[in-house]
Amino acid sequence: MKKIFFLIVLFSIGGNVKAGNYSISQQKDSVTSLENVAESYKLSGKNLAALAEKVLYKKTPQEDLYLYLLRPVTKSKKALPAIVYFTGGGWVNGDVYGQIPNPAWFRDHGIIGIEADYRVKSRHGTSPVECVQDAKSAIRFVRAHAKELGIDPNHIIAAGGSAGGHIAACTAIPGGDTPNENLSVSSIPNALVLHNPVLGEGFGKDFFAFHPEFSPILHVKKGWPPTIISNGTKDKTTPFEYAEKFTRLMKEAGNVCELIPVKDADHSCDWPVSNPNFLPTLQRMTDFLKEQKLMK
Repeated sequence: MKKIFFLIVLFSIGGNVKAGNYSISQQKDSVTSLENVAESYKLSGKNLAALAEKVLYKKTPQEDLYLYLLRPVTKSKKALPAIVYFTGGGWVNGDVYGQIPNPAWFRDHGIIGIEADYRVKSRHGTSPVECVQDAKSAIRFVRAHAKELGIDPNHIIAAGGSAGGHIAACTAIPGGDTPNENLSVSSIPNALVLHNPVLGEGFGKDFFAFHPEFSPILHVKKGWPPTIISNGTKDKTTPFEYAEKFTRLMKEAGNVCELIPVKDADHSCDWPVSNPNFLPTLQRMTDFLKEQKLMK
């Protein structure tokens, strides 16, 4: 199998960014606690990761893997929904800093935002198979430990961008689990939030030729969790036509699926935070989860 190399270039947050009626003003990374920070998504990825609650979810031969939990400012005695993000990087690159502002956005809107680290080729010498295994382990861990984490086990959302969107989608596909894991705990999320995801056609075709079992577009059937996707209409890495096809297949199967076309955008259509499409897209995704009664 040919080696698959892909790197999402993440731009640092800068200055003020405006998109329609939206405006983002960067906060300085002098914040030492999130206790009184209402808009934590404006902080840098490194600052957010440093301030997050770090929880070990999996031991692997290469490295221990952690979840980075961001809890809302307002304390709750009730279990809260949680969204678990996986960053992009083509299964080759990527770390927790890249997309952690996205779960921070949801943390700012009253649920528990989580960024999950997972194994990638550049850091661990692994393949996309291990990426999928780790994503399923992360969702399974959150559900298995929901009570102690203060999470509602029936309100767990898997999310991610690009290759991270792919492995998030794979959590809804049976199989591909880490050997000897407790399969009595489901890794299937209650919803999917996907940003320009790899869906099994286009990017990664060499991998999917060998592993069709990990192609989301081939495994759509009735019963998939409610899904919302954003994709640039001029995306050359995860072409818009495949997001359209996936959405059509989901609806034909009787599932809830919404596609947000990000006009004229290429790959990484609505992130990082400096992207002018970040706020309108994340707001629509938040509203979608509220409509599905997964957020208040």
